[in-house]
Amino acid sequence: MSKEEIAWSDLAARVVRVVLARKNVGYSQLAERLSAFGVTEGEKALASRVSLGRVRLSLLLQILQVTDSNVPALWKPALSLSGTWEQRASAVVLSEIELIPPMDIEELVQRLVLLGAGFTPKTLAAQISSGTLSLPVFLRCLVTLRSTSLDFCIDYKDLVTAARSVTKAE
Repeated sequence: MSKEEIAWSDLAARVVRVVLARKNVGYSQLAERLSAFGVTEGEKALASRVSLGRVRLSLLLQILQVTDSNVPALWKPALSLSGTWEQRASAVVLSEIELIPPMDIEELVQRLVLLGAGFTPKTLAAQISSGTLSLPVFLRCLVTLRSTSLDFCIDYKDLVTAARSVTKAE
């Protein structure tokens, strides 16, 4: 894993840890609460995944739900959809994109590639459409879209710093 990928993974881990800390929820409680959504990972597996920053956006949305955390107003319609958490994750990304006309998925994907998202444009577009994108990639989306939706748990300037480290490395 490159230095830049580690920076994004560390930021993703920080987002989840802050959400859990703000609600005083440990990994044991988290595993128990997530089981209601069919997530069968145990405490240690969740802790490991979070510490490595290997969390999908859909899991972050589930964590926000089970911890009864406030979510950005922009995301509330997406989170109230019926369907899978992946469909909700895709809807969250699309709601962010809609704020920046004439931005579309293709434009976002091209910018994500420049930020070292580590996937081909086709794969990134598929991940956005299917809602299977990782939290580190979603954080890159937020920087690209100049979104402060996660300001309640991470400073936007930290996301910008990570983005700048990628562009300086090139």
